[in-house]
Amino acid sequence: MPLSEQQILNMKKKRETILEAATSLFATEGYEATTIKKISEAANVSFGSVFTYFKDKEELFYTAVVEPLKELSDRILDFNPDPMDPVAELEKMIAVHIKLFAGINQYLTLVVQVVGQHQRYADIFEKLDTFHDEFLEKVSILIQNGQKKGLLIQQEPLPVATLYTSLLIGIRLNNTDTLYSNMLDHYVPAALQLFGPKNK
Repeated sequence: MPLSEQQILNMKKKRETILEAATSLFATEGYEATTIKKISEAANVSFGSVFTYFKDKEELFYTAVVEPLKELSDRILDFNPDPMDPVAELEKMIAVHIKLFAGINQYLTLVVQVVGQHQRYADIFEKLDTFHDEFLEKVSILIQNGQKKGLLIQQEPLPVATLYTSLLIGIRLNNTDTLYSNMLDHYVPAALQLFGPKNK
């Protein structure tokens, strides 16, 4: 007998609950200290229920990092690399990115774990690296267009784009939630200076 829509919805919700609990534990306790037992307890489901949705802890960690990447990448890459006003586009892009990164602190902690042990998590790292390259390329094009229009100082776009992505991760991970939220508006003009606007 096929599952009803309600049963499918319930299963989807349970899977999301398990994944959220796993993400939180991986972020706060690390991969090694996180167990399926801890995840099941945090998600308030039975130990066996976890295996209905995920083969093992390794698959859970993979899913916790890779699954959100598609939606996040769409939102992060949602800027125009060839606008009429590159400086205004940079300001808008930075404001969007800083607010977006404000809500993904735990996810960024997982990303840092993967990057720090990229040989261990080679499959996950490859997917993150592919997105990172795409992000760097698009930001670099925006920088180049700003330079062509004489609105940005001449400098190598790729190192600037790389520093920008590092800045986004760094300011999120190095601040408490309260401090980060209080400083959001101040970060935008400071981050803009990285790109070398001539009239700011």
